[in-house]
Amino acid sequence: MTVDMDNADRPKPKGHSMKQKESAGASQPLVPKVSKPTLKNDTGSGEVRVVSHKHTPLFFSRWQMTSSDMLALLAISVVAVVVRCYGLSTPGSVVFDEVHFGKFAGKYINGTYFYDLHPPLAKMMFAVAGKLAGYDGVFDFKSIGLDYHAAGVPYVAMRLMPALLGAVTVPASFVVARACGYAADTAALAALLVCFENGLVTQSRLILLDSPLVFFTVLSLTAWSMFWTKQGQPFSRAWWFWLLTTGAMMGCAASCKWVGLFLFPAIGLSTVSDLWDKIADLSITPAKWVSHLVARAVGLLAVPFAVYMLWFYVHFAVLSKTGDGRAMMTPEFQAGLEGGLNVTTDRDVFYGSEIRIRSSNAASGYLHSHTHNWQHEKGSGQQQITLYSFADQNNIWVVEPAFNKTIDTSNGPVPVGDGDLIRLRHKITDKYLHSHDKKPALSSEDHKFELSGYGFPGFDGDSNDNFRVEILSGDKAMEGSDKTVQSIYTRFRLIHRNLGCAVFNSRKKLPKWAFEQIEVNCMRNCRPKMSTWHVEFARLPADNSTGTGSDTGADAQKGAGVRKARYRPLSVWGKIGEYNRLMANSNAHLTGDHPFAARPHHWPWLRRGTAYWGGFGNVIYQLGNPPVWWASFAAVAILFSMRAVLFLLDKRQISVTLGGQRRRYFSAAGFFAMAWICHYVPFFLMGRELFIHHYFPALWMAILVLAFTLDLLTSRMPSVVRWSVYIAAAAVTLYGFHTFSYITYARMWTKDACVRAKWLSTWDFDCEHAIGGARSTKSPETPTSPPPPPSLVVDIPAADAELQKAPAEPKPAEARAVTATPGGPKHVHVKPKFINTESTLLESVSNAEHVEL
Repeated sequence: MTVDMDNADRPKPKGHSMKQKESAGASQPLVPKVSKPTLKNDTGSGEVRVVSHKHTPLFFSRWQMTSSDMLALLAISVVAVVVRCYGLSTPGSVVFDEVHFGKFAGKYINGTYFYDLHPPLAKMMFAVAGKLAGYDGVFDFKSIGLDYHAAGVPYVAMRLMPALLGAVTVPASFVVARACGYAADTAALAALLVCFENGLVTQSRLILLDSPLVFFTVLSLTAWSMFWTKQGQPFSRAWWFWLLTTGAMMGCAASCKWVGLFLFPAIGLSTVSDLWDKIADLSITPAKWVSHLVARAVGLLAVPFAVYMLWFYVHFAVLSKTGDGRAMMTPEFQAGLEGGLNVTTDRDVFYGSEIRIRSSNAASGYLHSHTHNWQHEKGSGQQQITLYSFADQNNIWVVEPAFNKTIDTSNGPVPVGDGDLIRLRHKITDKYLHSHDKKPALSSEDHKFELSGYGFPGFDGDSNDNFRVEILSGDKAMEGSDKTVQSIYTRFRLIHRNLGCAVFNSRKKLPKWAFEQIEVNCMRNCRPKMSTWHVEFARLPADNSTGTGSDTGADAQKGAGVRKARYRPLSVWGKIGEYNRLMANSNAHLTGDHPFAARPHHWPWLRRGTAYWGGFGNVIYQLGNPPVWWASFAAVAILFSMRAVLFLLDKRQISVTLGGQRRRYFSAAGFFAMAWICHYVPFFLMGRELFIHHYFPALWMAILVLAFTLDLLTSRMPSVVRWSVYIAAAAVTLYGFHTFSYITYARMWTKDACVRAKWLSTWDFDCEHAIGGARSTKSPETPTSPPPPPSLVVDIPAADAELQKAPAEPKPAEARAVTATPGGPKHVHVKPKFINTESTLLESVSNAEHVEL
């Protein structure tokens, strides 16, 4: 007889009976007798009749909370709150990523826009906690070790919020185990393992995003487990409540960090399996089956999507004022912020127009040059061409006809069109944009060439100054913007006539001799994304070099209604789309060499942790409870090994029911093991920088697998032995928790105790901060190794980070003359104000005003 692997403990034919026994005190599962439809031929006519039976293939329980469960939950909750909230005031200074997320809370309170590579919900929760506690948003959380007490920051209240969220995950673990049909002792053990896991405790005591993420992840799977207890009551109020709650919590988890998206394959696989089995249930009509499908689509797809959109809507509604993060966004996005980008310019670009060209990729800058030459070894030594983030006089270029070509302007200004060959002359230095067979500063590939400024008095240029305008797209609302170049509305590329390469934004930061601006080169076969440009400012002077004369210049036409262009602010949906695209790009480029980064294959073994903070005689080092980590990973490995062995035995028609626990174990532990895979394996595909805290959602799932596996192994043992195993597991957990509580709570300890706690040589918490160490007599300081993790440090390509703080460059003589004032020189690279660029560019520079990115 072939035995279904997940249902080997169904009633067997005579001769194969095995004793069914549930763990002591476990809630009774709903496991009706199941049989497959059989084929009968009892008519003697050759006709085969299908005899169907009710099909209920998946295990689920009918658990209802009892008074004893309530008492257990109350006791567990009290312990969890004490463990998570003990000593929240220590340390009284900024720790690790509080540098970022505490600052972001202040941005929400003040309504000033910022950019972060994570969704907004967790950060908004910290802002609410801070606002309720009296935080005014002024303290900037600038660096690790800044004193909270001196600034009067209500940091304890802000840390209390994630601590309470972390505490909730403990009783939730109890509920999950009970909902899966396990006894109260197994549920209590699962809660204890979660409660005294040092890594989860450390992360939930600080202003960090992972505590809200784990909270909503746990609540999602708790609601999903409760939903399964209502499978016998489809479409009832309770059934709908838990289904919709699951979807809402999934949306909240994804709104904290994108790691929450891993819930969708985990729950999705369970849903697909359920619906597939329902097809075989002949008591369910096709219409009813479609109802199940639609209900799950609404609850598990539509609801999470709506919740995710809702929190972004709130995010943009609160952050209405322009702020530091505007530089990461497109001009259209910035135009929608209060005090944001306000650009009005001539719409049409003519030969002779003075223009400012901007890279159309978000978080980029302007095509720029200055009186400094290339200094790299394989370069030409000609004038530098770079990308610069602020609008100044060195970004202005004059559009001229191609070398040895003239334009007839007798009938008025001639617009620049698609396919035109043009030259761009730098207005300040009179050098032409130029490319040739020289290598750029930061690249040596054969398909990349240097861009330079070339020319000198009496020299008319050469054909290497010629670039072809290739219009990619226009604004549908602006007629002709896809045929001729229009400011703001037309997106185009500049293709070198001789080399066939496109002007390309490499997003790489140049050396100090190029003032750490961004490299621009000429690249063949490049993607349009980083070689697309648009004109942000255009003005046709009354007297221009193309010979249009004073009668046809823009200055002469001011009274004649020169057509203008401006950025149109994005709708809230446009903002959400742009923000999410930018988050995806930032996460993809989150690479670096942080000293405490860890790859996924190191996580289950707890090879090393992360240094958070170091002070006088104490440290905070993110490290888990080793027995819990190692045992939980072993439990997952045991489950998959057992499944493989049982699969082979089933093929041999050898029935193994695991003491009657097989269906429940592989339904409950199997689900959480699959969820563990969904939350762990994807990290192997990521090239971005990772840390041990990325494993926490998967860790919680592995802990449940551990508790369920211990139940399976002890289910047929005498109760005394079973309880002894559970007590031993609890004792080992508490021992590990106590041993590493010093680095969890920043407790004082000696250097000798610190050294003894290094069970593995790869655990590199700094014992010199402990009493007796070299740093124990100094005032609190940050650890020697851990710089702030790369929330906005290494997650952004060089060009994007450059926009956060553009370095000043020496001004050429011409610029110094322009910006000189009776009161002394006014440097143009001050914090910019926003201007209407309808005024002339030199006037704006003389007032030290810029249009910011």
